[in-house]
Amino acid sequence: MNLTAAPGPRTRRLRGALRRLSSVAAVGLMAMLTLPALARAQSSPQRPNIVVILADDLGYGDLASYGHPSHRTPHLDAMARDGVRATAAYAPSPSCSPTRASLLTGRYAFRVGIRAPLSPRSPQGLRASDVVTLPRVLKDAGYKTMVVGKWHLGDQPGMRPLEHGFDRFVGLLYSHDYKAPFVQTPERLALWDGETRRIEEPDPATLTSTYTEEAVTFIKAQAAAKQPFFLYLAHSMPHVPLAVSPRWRGRTSSAYGDVMAELDDSIGRVRAALAATGVADNTLVIFTSDNGPWNAMPERMFGSPDVKPWDHGTTGPFRGGKAGTYEGGHRVPFIATWSGQLPTGRTMDAPISLVDLLPTVAGRTGTTPRLPSTVDGKDTWPLLTGASAPDGLTSERVLLYDNLGHAEAIRIGPWKLRLAPAPAGATPKPELFHLLNDPSERYDVSAAHPDIVDRLRQRLASENASR
Repeated sequence: MNLTAAPGPRTRRLRGALRRLSSVAAVGLMAMLTLPALARAQSSPQRPNIVVILADDLGYGDLASYGHPSHRTPHLDAMARDGVRATAAYAPSPSCSPTRASLLTGRYAFRVGIRAPLSPRSPQGLRASDVVTLPRVLKDAGYKTMVVGKWHLGDQPGMRPLEHGFDRFVGLLYSHDYKAPFVQTPERLALWDGETRRIEEPDPATLTSTYTEEAVTFIKAQAAAKQPFFLYLAHSMPHVPLAVSPRWRGRTSSAYGDVMAELDDSIGRVRAALAATGVADNTLVIFTSDNGPWNAMPERMFGSPDVKPWDHGTTGPFRGGKAGTYEGGHRVPFIATWSGQLPTGRTMDAPISLVDLLPTVAGRTGTTPRLPSTVDGKDTWPLLTGASAPDGLTSERVLLYDNLGHAEAIRIGPWKLRLAPAPAGATPKPELFHLLNDPSERYDVSAAHPDIVDRLRQRLASENASR
């Protein structure tokens, strides 16, 4: 046989048939290898969207679902029916900047250098180079991130929202009362859009509606892009001076009630946008407050007729309020909903804290490996779902009451030890309360339980010593 001779017609047809057969076999083999991978990808759950809505100075008892007799909060009440309502949720600090730092970092604020509410141009602040924040973790995992509303974690370079992993920011860099006559400051208040001052001296009455519109626009854009998102909606209300848009003015029997009604409507509009865009079933929504109501405002707040001594919410059954470490300063409403993932109409009595938000969200978004080992919070998902929870979340859970740069009180199980502030050089007086028997902290039982006082005092000292 002459192997170098040109192939005849029959040989060429045979080779073509073999090539076609090989191609079909290759395609079939590729399909067999690919289909299981496609099936796995289609069966794996989508990464959930996360929406955190934070009110400012809203008290534990300010919602109808938490017992207020006259406030109209139908959307928040519906959210409580649709999800989980916590009765022992804690703001880790009784004032705004520290709690916001804890919410975003999962650490107590005294560990990250945020001692008190930050003033404009302060050299103190939450520096992006020093901490890992929730928006940074989610952005690095492919989330689109936005903060709308009050920031109050520093206005200097290295401290602003876009440097912490937020793709967008529309809001105020601090509280809307940071102006005369309430606060003497050289910095003019502005509504910012990223790094641009969009509106100088914004009318406080426009803030709730502006924030809501920005939040809804963001939701619609990300739903259309089919990209997972994190929205942090930090309302300026009901912090004084109270302000409400004309549409909501006079709707209730008080200015505070009007503000609550507009705030509640904002939550309704956000949830409606999630439903209308088809992403509600894949979105975890959380509503809470940064601390208790400001029921002991300093005299500087009454330099304007716009602020009345009664322009604050209620702590419900609890003692104290904003700026203090009794329960009223730290216990806050906390409502979470996620269709198909969280039970409906559940009331949860187990203690949780806003330091838990970061690890809990990380657990749902697959980003736990990105968290630093220094996080104070716990993944509280077993508590929210009603599943059996490990001991670290239940009987011996340690919660700290951070105030002015150190932990002033501690709760372990039902027991709370509070070291009352004392003059310089004096020893703080211990107060011990059993919060299940005495949630209003009326009866100091420290004299009857010196062993518990000693145990909690030692743990509190240890926590203050660790950074």
